[in-house]
Amino acid sequence: MHIKKIGQGKDLVLIHGWGMHSGIWEPIIDRFSNQYTLHLVDIPGMGKSHVINPYDLDHVTEEISKALPPSFDILGWSLGSLIAIKMSLMYPKKIHRMVLVGGTPCFINQTDWSYGVDIRDFNNFANNLFKNYKSTMINFYILQLMHSKNSKLIIKKLKEIEAVENPPEIKSLQLGLDILLNNDLRNDINKIKHQTLLITGDMDRLTPKSASIWLESHLKESQLKIIKGASHIPFLSHSDEFFNCLDQFLLAA
Repeated sequence: MHIKKIGQGKDLVLIHGWGMHSGIWEPIIDRFSNQYTLHLVDIPGMGKSHVINPYDLDHVTEEISKALPPSFDILGWSLGSLIAIKMSLMYPKKIHRMVLVGGTPCFINQTDWSYGVDIRDFNNFANNLFKNYKSTMINFYILQLMHSKNSKLIIKKLKEIEAVENPPEIKSLQLGLDILLNNDLRNDINKIKHQTLLITGDMDRLTPKSASIWLESHLKESQLKIIKGASHIPFLSHSDEFFNCLDQFLLAA
């Protein structure tokens, strides 16, 4: 596991999304490293963290947790939000407060769940990943930022962040997709008792705001912030609004 520690103060763990690495948190580092000790996690198989075997949500969560302090606040984005939810279920005493950005308990649409991604679109994306990695990732960035202001500039920034580390192996990316495909945590959500902040963009097409609205209705101690005009990466596209909301939540206790 590679977890970079920056700053001073209370511990805040940051877990990125699929296909990226902890460099995505550059804006948070700039804003919060003078208030918090930031633990910047590279998910196994991404960034500087090696792939693990077996590779599933339980083992990924366990491996990350081993390298963290005894108690912390946690922020997970996209795939990272799924890992944060799982960590709060597996290690409830470790987590003080939780922030889910573009969070969802179930990424793929089911017969009783329409707040995710259609399985056909998901499979097409996975197939294209093997055929042309670069163009598929660019399309993925575009999808994450659809309708967001300054999307071209942010996509350029994402490419720069991605280039800092060697790209993940296709095998690692597929394993990450398998986690998104095979996990549905809805039945366990009511077991979570942590104070939780849900941040979502009202234009998000990957994890629609309806998923966060559902989470708010099922989490005992939660509050929801819907950022108007934002898509899947509100901490880049609407950073001021995002950070004001995050700051108020973390400073509240």
